[in-house]
Amino acid sequence: MFSRTTLVILLALGGSPLFAQDAKPVLDPVATAIWSEHARGMGDRGDGRTGVNFDLVTGKAFEFFEKFPEERRVGGILFNLSSFGSWMGDDPRSAGLRPSWQEHLRRAVADVLRQKTWPDNVWAGLQWVGAKNDIAIQVDATGRADLGALRQRIELIAARVPASAYRTFLEQEYVRWLEQQQPDAVGAHLAKLAASTDSEDLAKYGRGQFEIHQLKTTPMELAFTATDGTRVDLADYRGKVVLLDCWATWCVPCIKELPYVKAALAKWGDKGFAVIGLSFDRPGDKAKLLKFIADEKLNWPHWFYEGPGKNPVGLKYNIRSIPATFLLGRDGRLVTTETHGDKLEAALKKLLE
Repeated sequence: MFSRTTLVILLALGGSPLFAQDAKPVLDPVATAIWSEHARGMGDRGDGRTGVNFDLVTGKAFEFFEKFPEERRVGGILFNLSSFGSWMGDDPRSAGLRPSWQEHLRRAVADVLRQKTWPDNVWAGLQWVGAKNDIAIQVDATGRADLGALRQRIELIAARVPASAYRTFLEQEYVRWLEQQQPDAVGAHLAKLAASTDSEDLAKYGRGQFEIHQLKTTPMELAFTATDGTRVDLADYRGKVVLLDCWATWCVPCIKELPYVKAALAKWGDKGFAVIGLSFDRPGDKAKLLKFIADEKLNWPHWFYEGPGKNPVGLKYNIRSIPATFLLGRDGRLVTTETHGDKLEAALKKLLE
């Protein structure tokens, strides 16, 4: 099971989690007031962060954690702290504030971790924020992450709260940079994570990522009967570049990706590009899926799993949120899972031009 913190972060990252949300709880008005002050400190986003106040951002965050450590918005505030620098950097009007914020956050998190004993969930979350910020500072300065320092932070969390979702989040970050800086070490590290005995969540992540990593050297195998009755086998697509798109009609981020997929197929379809949809719609929603496919003219094969249990592709590759994609090269091996937005066009240019 995911914690509420995990759910908040998955939603903030832009994906749709593959499980039902809890009923909306009644929120404490004092907590809401502190939250609002924390948000106000981040300034006016529409006006280049006018009125930004770093002390208010961190001060109110820490006040919230101290007074309401179990409240559902703890995860959202932690996400704000970890992402605020990126948000400022994405806007030319506020990009110059990013280095100052990073240094402020580095000092603030170090001080608050040193000066106070926090509940495990808040402590682990602050370690995650600190690690993410450290990586951002390192990458801005050198283009590389300090994997040794990140490893130390992960082991610190593992020693105190081994089952923490924040440990898994940082292992994901570690794997991402390991793939760039020490690609030959990725397989062994994922196998180690898959064998974890102190965190089932981490073991599931490791198993799924290991299966995905294997696709870089071993062609993906998948065969099914599509919603239109045709038989689809990836082996028959050898020689083509194939996008496997894991999506659902209820997934708003998935729907937002469809114009990019349609444009790519229109441009590259006659040059060797194909799309296959893997529906994660609920078991009783096949009619809804078929209508959506027809209405939106999604003219490529779609798989709707009607068997018992959970979607086997989702289970095998530990797909936690959608959209999730696999871009396969002409040999059937994985090229990338990063195809959202304009990244798909950039990848296809490299493969098909």
